[in-house]
Amino acid sequence: MNNSILDKIRGERTIMFFIIGIIVVVIVVVVYLIISYTGEKIEITSPIGREEWEIGQTYSITWNSKGVDRVGIVLFKGSEAQWIAENVDAALGKYDWHIYSGQGYGDGFWIAVFEYPWRQGNLIDYTNGAIVITYPEMSSCDNLSVEQEWPYLASDFPDLRGVFLTKKFYRGDLKGLDGADEICQQEAGELGLEGEWMAFLGGEDNNETVVERLNKSPRGTEGVFVQAVASAVLLRGSTCHRLLGSNFQEFLERLSALKVVNEDKLDQVFLKGMESVWLGRIDEISKKDCIPVIYKFADSNRPIAEAYSFTTTCQNWTQEEGFVQGYPLNPNQPAPTFPTCYTPSGILTNAVSLSGLSLGLEESGNNEAFSPYQGKKCNEAQKLICIEK
Repeated sequence: MNNSILDKIRGERTIMFFIIGIIVVVIVVVVYLIISYTGEKIEITSPIGREEWEIGQTYSITWNSKGVDRVGIVLFKGSEAQWIAENVDAALGKYDWHIYSGQGYGDGFWIAVFEYPWRQGNLIDYTNGAIVITYPEMSSCDNLSVEQEWPYLASDFPDLRGVFLTKKFYRGDLKGLDGADEICQQEAGELGLEGEWMAFLGGEDNNETVVERLNKSPRGTEGVFVQAVASAVLLRGSTCHRLLGSNFQEFLERLSALKVVNEDKLDQVFLKGMESVWLGRIDEISKKDCIPVIYKFADSNRPIAEAYSFTTTCQNWTQEEGFVQGYPLNPNQPAPTFPTCYTPSGILTNAVSLSGLSLGLEESGNNEAFSPYQGKKCNEAQKLICIEK
């Protein structure tokens, strides 16, 4: 009798636990479905990884998203990131990426789609695997020239002289001009480029301007200037390179042309990089001192002394501070003597910023134009132009 009652109790308890288990599973499934269908999410649907995408072609990057207004798309290789697209309507679920000539190639590339603009904690998704970017093989560079509506030259064309922009950004302390040359040589090696390379960068003295430094190189300023990174490979083994200038003067014109003009002559990656480049003094005409400093954000309350820099080359590329020593003033210390400059209206002012002449964009009527005479603070990080000796 007692055993029958115990068996009945055990049986009822087993049934109760079973029912509770089912209820818990149902609750978990319902919560998961609620989160899945009502929560925010981004999920890349293409590419999935292991695809081979060819330079010069257009490919669709697709995604599913919920609760997200705008997205950004970035290409990664190692720790290096490169914009593909910014501020895209997430509801489109698709972006057609035309891979421009000059894009790096090889394996190990990843694509990420993230909630734009980026903030810590934003949603982000990556391709499940790496993709390969290749360049096309062809019999001559003519097809590429026609497609891009701009000349491309084969690497065995006489007297080509390669040019590239560094992938990394550097502050004004480059360890001098020699240090800048070493940076270019190192990044050339990382790109698989052979030969000797130097920075297209000028120093303080007239014998250290860009032109004078080039004149001391084996070829001087001679050569046909092309993008060093190949845009295509030919069946005979040579490579195709985008023309930057048939001579030095034409190449210099790229540094001061309207942006809309350069858009027709440069690939998008190179064009974007030109917006922030250290240059220094190009020739003897370049200013030696007292340059206005370009600030990213206008500030009417900024002291006029901060708007000028006496140095034009970050003290010959050995300085990465934003202001001269002793500024801002310490009320407990004697006031130091600062360099002085005259404003365009003839007003004498202290010059407490430290900057270097740079390449960047400025307003030109209703357009934007590149200017090689912008003063950027030495604590800003910018690229270098590297040129084959």
